[in-house]
Amino acid sequence: MRFGGKAAIVTGGAKGLGRAFARALAAEGCAVLIADIDEVELEKTSDEIVKGGGRCICQKTDVTLKKDVTDMVDRAVREFGTIDILINDAGGSMGVPRAPVDEIIEEDWDKVVALNFKGTFLCTQAVVPYMKKQRRGKIVNLSSITARIGGELTPVQYTSSKGAISTFTRHVAQELGPYGINVNAVAPGIILSGPRLEKMWYERKTEEERKAYLERIPLRRLGEISEVTNAVLFLCSEESNYISGVTLDVNGGLFSI
Repeated sequence: MRFGGKAAIVTGGAKGLGRAFARALAAEGCAVLIADIDEVELEKTSDEIVKGGGRCICQKTDVTLKKDVTDMVDRAVREFGTIDILINDAGGSMGVPRAPVDEIIEEDWDKVVALNFKGTFLCTQAVVPYMKKQRRGKIVNLSSITARIGGELTPVQYTSSKGAISTFTRHVAQELGPYGINVNAVAPGIILSGPRLEKMWYERKTEEERKAYLERIPLRRLGEISEVTNAVLFLCSEESNYISGVTLDVNGGLFSI
């Protein structure tokens, strides 16, 4: 199995894409710590992985709080003895309104940027000393198609933070490359990975608008969760050992410049 003997942390791992990443890693032999603020879903996902024969533990974690992040990483090291992979999936628009830039409430800006960007920074910062010591590691960050073309469904706080993640990825890849650490990102298009995204897609767009959006995608469809998962696992694997600093677009060709 590709990840036998490896250990990973997946933030935002209770549901949606994070859940899919954790399940796929565990199915290929990886020990996984899933972190999220949703304790109920964390337990459900962890139990499911364990019952399926995988090794998984869960930790309630607010990735915007340094102590929570430190506790999360310390526990992974205690339980697994190593951290080979970090997937920074925790994020979202937190239900803030998609307001014009001159009407945005500062508090809404701060909480979305903190979740998406500060969380990615804190989690990366926390695992790097361990990865440096072992002189290997894979960090995969979640950016978004919105960082490339703006957000038709999401607020500017979200699109800006996802763009920052792509820049952060390039910079940190250059910094950590000499230690054998690969840092990459994945930028999915619209993926209906849970109720929140389904509501945005079906309620914020009319049927005509949805058809027009799909016509803009060269492959003429939305992506599947499995297609994003395959891209993330590739970047976590030894198959991508000479790839670093890349944001891999998984959007059916919508952004292809």
